[in-house]
Amino acid sequence: MPRFSGVGLVMLHAAIQMSIDNEFKGRIGLHSLPQAEKFYERQGFQCLGVDLEKEGLKYYELSSQAASEFIGRSTL
Repeated sequence: MPRFSGVGLVMLHAAIQMSIDNEFKGRIGLHSLPQAEKFYERQGFQCLGVDLEKEGLKYYELSSQAASEFIGRSTL
């Protein structure tokens, strides 16, 4: 088992909670490194395409609905 297994889920939970606390309803937007794309997709993020202004990284957004679903299934 990888040394930092589960850390990404903990950080994502914290980011969603911060978004909620700041009245953004859990919504998050981010640019993903290629090796993390599948992780974000499994968590409900939608890929909105490649951002050529950000080194060609894909841009992802988590909707308020997907954030709510993530929090609902979270065991943290």
